[in-house]
Amino acid sequence: MNLGVRRNASKEAAATDGKVPPNFLLLLSGIPAVGKSSFGRYLARDYGFAYYDLECYPRGWPHPELKPVWNSSRADFVSRLKAYHRRIALDWGFPVRAIGWVQELLSAGARLVWLEGDIARAREEFLRRGGIDVAEFDAQVNAILSARLPDGLECVRVEALGSSGFTDPHQILEEIFRQ
Repeated sequence: MNLGVRRNASKEAAATDGKVPPNFLLLLSGIPAVGKSSFGRYLARDYGFAYYDLECYPRGWPHPELKPVWNSSRADFVSRLKAYHRRIALDWGFPVRAIGWVQELLSAGARLVWLEGDIARAREEFLRRGGIDVAEFDAQVNAILSARLPDGLECVRVEALGSSGFTDPHQILEEIFRQ
C-alpha cells in the first residue's frame, strides 16, 4: 500500500535528518547532467534546504536580490544566505575558470559535494533533456577532465549516475554524511 511505502520513506528521512546539521551549506557541483538539480530539489522538498540554482537567475533564486552580493563577494553572499536560511543547497556546475570563486565559497563554510558519474550516460541525459547545444556539455566535461577536477578541492565525491541510471537521492545524502 502507498501509505506503507510513504511511512518507510519518512522513517528513512528522519534517520538521515539527524545527520544533517541544522545550519549547513552544500555546494553541489560536478559533471553536467548527473542529477545536481534533482538532488538539490530533493534536499529542498524533504529536508527544508533553501535551494539556489545559481545558473538559473532569477527564477532559481529564492532571494534574487542577492545576485549583486554574489557578483561582488562570495563570503558576503554566504553570510547573507545564512541570515535568511538555516540549510542551503547551491547548485552550480561552475566553469573551471571560476575555481577561485569555489575556493571562496569553501573558505566561507560551504561543503563541496562533487557529483560524478558515467560520462556517456550523462551525455545521453543531457541530449534527452534538450535546450542547450551538446557542444556545451562536451566543452564543460573536457575542461573538467583537463583540470583534473575535483582533484585539489576539498570535497565529498559521490557517484550520482551510473550506466544503469541515477543513484537514489537518499543514498547520495547518506554518502555525503558518511564521508
